[in-house]
Amino acid sequence: MKVTGKKLLMKKRKKKVGEIHDRILKNREPRTMKTILEKFSSDYENVWQLFKHMNDGIMIADNQQNIIAVNPSFEKMTGYTFDEIAHKNLRFLQSEKTSRIVFHDMWEKINLAGSWSGELMNERKNGELFWSYVSIAHIKKDREENNYFIGMIRDITDRKKVEERITYLSYHDTLTQLPNRTLFKKQIKEAIRHAKHHDEKFAMLFLDLDHFKKVNDSLGHHIGDQLLQHIAKRLQKIIGTTGTVSRFGGDEFTILLHPLHNKAEAYAMVKQIIQSFQTPVDCAGEKIYSNTSIGISFYPDHGLDFHTLLKNADSAMYQAKQAGRSQCQEYNYSMNQGSRDRLQLERELRNAVQEKQFQVYYQLQVDVEKGKPYGIEALIRWAHPKKGILPPAAFLPAAEETGLIVKIDDWVLRTACQQTKKWHDEGFKDLVISVNISQKQFDRYDFVDRVKQILHETQLDPGLLCLEITENMAITQIEQAVEKLNELKKIGVQLSLDDFGTGYSSLSQLKYFPINTLKIDKSFLQQSSEDQENHAIVKLIISMAKSLNFSVICEGVETKEQLLLIRNEGCNHAQGYLFSKPLDFQNCESVMRTMKENVNIV
Repeated sequence: MKVTGKKLLMKKRKKKVGEIHDRILKNREPRTMKTILEKFSSDYENVWQLFKHMNDGIMIADNQQNIIAVNPSFEKMTGYTFDEIAHKNLRFLQSEKTSRIVFHDMWEKINLAGSWSGELMNERKNGELFWSYVSIAHIKKDREENNYFIGMIRDITDRKKVEERITYLSYHDTLTQLPNRTLFKKQIKEAIRHAKHHDEKFAMLFLDLDHFKKVNDSLGHHIGDQLLQHIAKRLQKIIGTTGTVSRFGGDEFTILLHPLHNKAEAYAMVKQIIQSFQTPVDCAGEKIYSNTSIGISFYPDHGLDFHTLLKNADSAMYQAKQAGRSQCQEYNYSMNQGSRDRLQLERELRNAVQEKQFQVYYQLQVDVEKGKPYGIEALIRWAHPKKGILPPAAFLPAAEETGLIVKIDDWVLRTACQQTKKWHDEGFKDLVISVNISQKQFDRYDFVDRVKQILHETQLDPGLLCLEITENMAITQIEQAVEKLNELKKIGVQLSLDDFGTGYSSLSQLKYFPINTLKIDKSFLQQSSEDQENHAIVKLIISMAKSLNFSVICEGVETKEQLLLIRNEGCNHAQGYLFSKPLDFQNCESVMRTMKENVNIV
């Protein structure tokens, strides 16, 4: 039979393909590559170069899913040479870390759609696991035995590690490594689903460290951070596998105890937590004692969702603080009213600041020897539009918590200085005005400058202004406090240590404070007539103050007997209901004029 030109051309092409295939066999390429090369034979060299030098791993398997070809990148990625894996099933790379369901779905999609792409956890020859992004296509030919699978595999381990790190950071606190608020919320929601299905109980604990701010203020934030880290580890050790500890924010921690057979289990855990705080924490050589107040709410008794359980545990924690701290309170429904009342009070306080609803009242301070007024103390009152005149105890704690105390203190200082300057101009030339300073106001970096500015605005003689600070406030940050007090002393401002004897000051440190006056707390004087111990304390404080060249003022003088007692001990000044209760400026002026004109009260 005559061979046509077309048939001759086909014969030559097949011969050329055969020669190329023989070259592939010398490079250990499988026989079945011929079917691929026949299709691309005209550009074989480029295809071959791509196959060899591609960064992604390539594997080719026959219709039985047995490997018949791999490229060098695949060998490098898996650690297997072609000789080691030739004719092995594709499944040999699978690790136990990937669910069988994933592989079942993968092959089902390949059979139905002809291809699949996704992420798999595979295993290298050395046993190391690695994440890979795999694309597999099923190439179907005219005859089933000529079908083959071609897969491309990319090592995405580094990318997955970055993703896992990002996920970890989004769900964990960077300081303590505990779960953060977001993860805790997810865990509570999961606990709710599980508890509903299995009719279980669980507890949510809300912890807040007591007086943590003092640690930061006195020892520095780095010590505060170390304290939080130590406490986090303690809590984790106590809770163990019975629950989850989370850092909710700042010095607040939340704990999930799940599941619970009864409330007693939760209270046993709470007892361990509170007891653990009795042991001091060693932070950079500083032994720090810390306490915590704990609120607890139970599912389903106190809520059926995350926000309700959290709100109620928080309310219970607040009650624990109000009850004296370092204890646990279980939520009860009456606490909701207390929370609403606090929220309402805060709103009304903010409105009071804007609408200037506050008033300054004044209480006389008397020279014991002369029986005449020498000074006055400025005391704030809130002229509430519905409740009338409210004393400081009714709103100052809330003002402290909200930070409004700073604005209120500034207003009191300015108002008191303005009124005192008027009294000076009206004939009370040597009248001293005493103004209480809060911790938050004193801690402000520009506190001294603010005092100077107010004195300048009101034209008040600095020597006739006395700022009263509590001993706890001064002792907390000794160096900073002394520095600020010295700056005030340089411009002539007088300084008084208020409520002396009720705090924790060291008498050996007292001499370093540039104060003018010690103010003895009224509790000592009011009990001194019946209690010899308190009488002795009053006598001792007066004697000590004299030795340090401090003047002394006794608060709470209500009877002539008390006045005679402190006068005989050498007390300089007295303040109390014997002379006047706190009065508005008009009534205070009237009393001052009467006392100025009358004879000695003693």
